[in-house]
Amino acid sequence: MSKYWFKRLISVLVSTAFIPVSAANIAEISVSECKAMATAGVMSAAAPVQCDRLRQVQFDYIDFQGQPHNNGSIIVMDAVAPYIATIFERLYTLKFPINKAKPIRYYQGDDDLSMADNNTSAFNYRPIAGKRSLSIHAYGLAIDINPKQNPFVEFGEQGSANFKPEDGAKYANRMQFRYGKDQRQGFAEDVISTFADNGFLYWGGFWNTPIDYQHFQVSRNMANLMAAMSADNAAQFFAHYVQWYRTCKTSYPAAYSEHKVSDYTHYLENKLNSESLHKTFKLSPASVITAMQKALPLQTATMCIKK
Repeated sequence: MSKYWFKRLISVLVSTAFIPVSAANIAEISVSECKAMATAGVMSAAAPVQCDRLRQVQFDYIDFQGQPHNNGSIIVMDAVAPYIATIFERLYTLKFPINKAKPIRYYQGDDDLSMADNNTSAFNYRPIAGKRSLSIHAYGLAIDINPKQNPFVEFGEQGSANFKPEDGAKYANRMQFRYGKDQRQGFAEDVISTFADNGFLYWGGFWNTPIDYQHFQVSRNMANLMAAMSADNAAQFFAHYVQWYRTCKTSYPAAYSEHKVSDYTHYLENKLNSESLHKTFKLSPASVITAMQKALPLQTATMCIKK
């Protein structure tokens, strides 16, 4: 970890008192690594987050044969890097298997190749599959985990299903335990709470179509907001976001069990009478930062539970 990143992390820690402590290694993206990303088509001058706002999180993991590895690597936005490190440390503790994890530049930015190799990855400057709008991966704020066990499923007009990767069709049945069958591991359903507890509330398995079982992300509103903020403000915002969620989860476990816990973004929007926190930030950054820097209120059911 560089001295710059360590000092900034300590500064945010003091101001928020909620950054997790992690033994995983968090490093800046070097000039040579950034050039390699651009050459591979993973990075572009048009990307909403440039290399100076990205971090490489290196971590240990256990594979599907129960063997430990120390070469897990994933690239994410700087503000969420400590939480991503905590997620993968928790997965290691849980013995949740990961097939492999390396930056998608090793696949020339080709998401299909990465999925076919059952690779866990994050940052990739690309649009949403089949659309023009940017994927949340382009912000370093989305993670795809074990694509084979957690496939992307797209439905045709006549109800036909297309699985990516193709081997993922074997996992269309999401039951982990089945009579007469071996137990299946590596399902994203088993770690929804681990991701949510660290700020990644939005899971592609909640979607109707397509269904993206491998995919965890923040909201697009958040992604745009954090990309527009300074690194320090984005880190503080995300720390408050996580603290808000965890407090609501503890106070209202029934709402949590039904995935009805609201988030900190909605609280700030209500406080500022805003329809979009990102749009309000574009018009008046100071108003959002001032509201964000105030101590978190004691959350009530009205604040915590989605209507």
